[in-house]
Amino acid sequence: MARAGTNLRTSYLESNEVLRRPYQKVLVGLILVAAVLLPGGSSDYFLHLINLCLLACIGALGLMMLTGFCGQISLGHAAFLAIGAFTTVILTVHLKLPFIVVVPAAAVTGAMIGFLVGLPSLRFRGVYLAISTLAMHYAIIFVATTYQAKFSASASAGITIPDPTIGPLKISGAPTWYYFLLVLLTFITIGCVNLVRTRPGRAWMAIRDRDIAAEALGINLTRYKLLAFMLSATLASVSGSLMAYYSNVVTVEAYTLDLAVIYVAMIIVGGMGSILGGLMGAFFITLLPYGIEHLFEFLPRAWRFGSTVFGVQVGAVGVCIILFLLLEPKGLAEIWRRTETYFDRWPFRYRPLDTTRR
Repeated sequence: MARAGTNLRTSYLESNEVLRRPYQKVLVGLILVAAVLLPGGSSDYFLHLINLCLLACIGALGLMMLTGFCGQISLGHAAFLAIGAFTTVILTVHLKLPFIVVVPAAAVTGAMIGFLVGLPSLRFRGVYLAISTLAMHYAIIFVATTYQAKFSASASAGITIPDPTIGPLKISGAPTWYYFLLVLLTFITIGCVNLVRTRPGRAWMAIRDRDIAAEALGINLTRYKLLAFMLSATLASVSGSLMAYYSNVVTVEAYTLDLAVIYVAMIIVGGMGSILGGLMGAFFITLLPYGIEHLFEFLPRAWRFGSTVFGVQVGAVGVCIILFLLLEPKGLAEIWRRTETYFDRWPFRYRPLDTTRR
């Protein structure tokens, strides 16, 4: 039986394939090998930057599942990160619970708050939903600020927590954190990739495209919207909990509305509705301020541009959002897809059809 060439999808099973071409599997394998060998030739500072990117990837995937796939706008992602961080502080500092208990507990706490925050999505949409999540952000930050003022050394000082341990293993230092976060992010990414190919993922995409039509087709909007909020809050809380352990300090000043906008920028720059886009956007936006700072170091008397560098770093995120929305709305994932397609078809403009027999 003949079937179309590898550039066409002729069945439901083929549409669910993730790595359809042999070279894609080889490429993923090479990336994983390079990732495992990376610490051998890298400085601690470089690994620190990569660790920040890996932490951002977990939170960005959470927002991608909610906004990119389900179409629910949220400006309260920073609050979910704060929930994970302050849950970690409470369970670690006051209750002295171990790491393997604290992180799952932070995830469960985030899921419960995500359920409550997702309730307005059953009545609101668009800008009204964004405002409701923004109101939730300020409510949660107010609670966190009150807690920090009561239990920290001062209202502005953060709360320190020790390095986590798993049995005899102490997770400390950039290389150890790098391997831990790499393994965790790999499993989370695989889980997200498979989830969007299942019934909930397809329901989310139907709700994103047209929720009225999705409901007419029998999709339970209440169930899947709340599930999207719970999953997003869970991943964000896990990211916030791990960041608290990684930085050894938790302060409410870190979870501002600017941070929520930065995560929105990650999924816009990376490409809405793409797991790969969420990862690429997290790396790009996280490394962007450090790249700008590094460029300013080449200028003569670089110390004179201290305040200017900060302004450029802040403005660069907004500029990136505008440029990608105008020039490449589908983000870095679309640029990668076009590049991949070009090399896949080269030297032809279109890949010729071929027939193979099973």
